[in-house]
Amino acid sequence: MRSKGSVIIRNVMLLESVHIERVKLKDLPALAETVIKAAAPGSFIPITKHRAAAHTYNPNASPVDVALLLAKAGERNVGYFGLMPVMLRHEGELHKVYWLTTWAVAPEYLGRGLGSQLMEAALALDVDLAIVGSKPARRVSSKYGFSEAKSLEYVQIDLGLAGRYNPISLILHLMRKALSLFDVRINIERLDLALGRFFDLIFAPVLRPLLTNWLMRRVGRPARSVSMQRVQQVQAVSESPADGPGFYRSLEVINWMLAHPWVLPSGLSESEHLDYSFTDARPGFELSGWQVSAANGEQLGFICFQTSLIDGRRVVKVLDHQFPPSAPGDLLLELALQHARRVRADLIEGSSELAAPLGSGVPARLLVRRRQRVCQVHPRTADSPLARARHQLEQTYCDGDMAFT
Repeated sequence: MRSKGSVIIRNVMLLESVHIERVKLKDLPALAETVIKAAAPGSFIPITKHRAAAHTYNPNASPVDVALLLAKAGERNVGYFGLMPVMLRHEGELHKVYWLTTWAVAPEYLGRGLGSQLMEAALALDVDLAIVGSKPARRVSSKYGFSEAKSLEYVQIDLGLAGRYNPISLILHLMRKALSLFDVRINIERLDLALGRFFDLIFAPVLRPLLTNWLMRRVGRPARSVSMQRVQQVQAVSESPADGPGFYRSLEVINWMLAHPWVLPSGLSESEHLDYSFTDARPGFELSGWQVSAANGEQLGFICFQTSLIDGRRVVKVLDHQFPPSAPGDLLLELALQHARRVRADLIEGSSELAAPLGSGVPARLLVRRRQRVCQVHPRTADSPLARARHQLEQTYCDGDMAFT
């Protein structure tokens, strides 16, 4: 039996054998090529080839920017921290901030302090940092001085009511609530998920188009016909209005995203058989850009969508979009519904304005789920642009890494 002291000594020895390299952007594709070529099935890898290639086209980045902090034990890759330059808009000027996009440790090094060591290496870069992560990740980040900015409110419009409100699940939820009064706890999550999928499979082909058509009639106006044309590069029809402090995504950044996605459709990635802790490939994945025009030919702007299968459900995410101030308030929802009907999606996700035309009545409460995404920031100094902006910082749905994963 090993003593607690021997485990601590072993952990310290393991970490003492680890060194952290700063990988510059210009060296990222070669690193990915070497790592993936040498990796055995199931090996832990720090980046995929298509993600590394996409980084190099980032219009906000420089070839000498540090793009990856790579923890190595000898020649083995055992942890990593990814960084991506984004632009912060504050007081009419743009400032570079580094978004922490990935943060992972090899399974055998979990719980040994390597994640904290990577965080310390990131802080040693002495740059403005921002991150969006899970609750456990946020707890770790807060220990290193990261503070929360205003939460991003977004919505999911769920067209899969048959699965979500099926009678058996409703009965199970009532039973669990009743038993909890007697301090009896039952776990129904797995059964609830299976029942939802079953009822969706049976009823969604009929219910989904009925719901989509009902919503289209709710927002549609006979006098207005709006169409979308798919394009490889989107174009703005007017200058973006000057907004408050926020992460700025130029048209160049949006078109970079469309041309160089970080995720591939399943079956197209060389690294799907490897252990990459972030999204590598996904069934049915597609990024698309669309120009929007009215019946009279007037150009109304553009919109971008991400489509993929998640847990067996087709999901549409409404990403970057731009319309003139005169555009109808329900235009965003109308376009999202058009695309959802086109790809037969069960779920539409996007900024809160997506659900605004539905109001707060019973249909909205049944269809709309509200979510939050928390951003944490770490200014490099007390008077850096990020420090001055953080209390007024407004997130958008597509900040930094969010548009890609």
